[in-house]
Amino acid sequence: MSASTADDPDRNNRPRKPAAADRRQQIIAAAWRVICRDGVSAASLRTIAAEMDATTGLVTRYFPEKQALLLAALDEACQRLCRAIKDASANYSKMAQVEAVLLAALPVSPESRAAWRVWLAFIGELAPAPELARAHGVFPGALRQLLVHGLREAQLAGQIAQDTYPPQLADMALSQVVGLAVRGISEPDRYPAEKLPGLMAPFFARFVDRLD
Repeated sequence: MSASTADDPDRNNRPRKPAAADRRQQIIAAAWRVICRDGVSAASLRTIAAEMDATTGLVTRYFPEKQALLLAALDEACQRLCRAIKDASANYSKMAQVEAVLLAALPVSPESRAAWRVWLAFIGELAPAPELARAHGVFPGALRQLLVHGLREAQLAGQIAQDTYPPQLADMALSQVVGLAVRGISEPDRYPAEKLPGLMAPFFARFVDRLD
């Protein structure tokens, strides 16, 4: 037994202090709660500290400025949404990949709904903050890239018309996803999570109707 353990026999029984990465995630989670409930403008270092029942000094130890914390919160939302669509696309190609990616992008689970809430909350904050605008574009950029890839494969396989333009179709699909997400988040009673995938069906039909 070391001298330090002998001097403090209860040392191994005390709760472990959170590691830096764990503490950062706790702060980001608190920022999400504030943003989802009260909006980005309410997410000050003080309100986020109060949300997690901590001191403002603890928050500034990991995020010295509000903008750094907001950027981390937005980045976390984008990364979660990106992981969902990338995981969904891993085992598919052509139109099956397009469908899997679009369905995975919708806010149909509690986790994805929270990420979408945060992502949507930042839309009004982008004009004066280029760094937030760049971070905000990560998710739609990743979604568009996967859609273009799947649509080009589908076109080569004859699943969609040869005279269509995959990047344009990808932009249309991206707009459809964002629109459904806005409805699902802002009007959950009218657009519940279980209803959103079915609302994509008419859009898929537009891809292939010219082949009939």
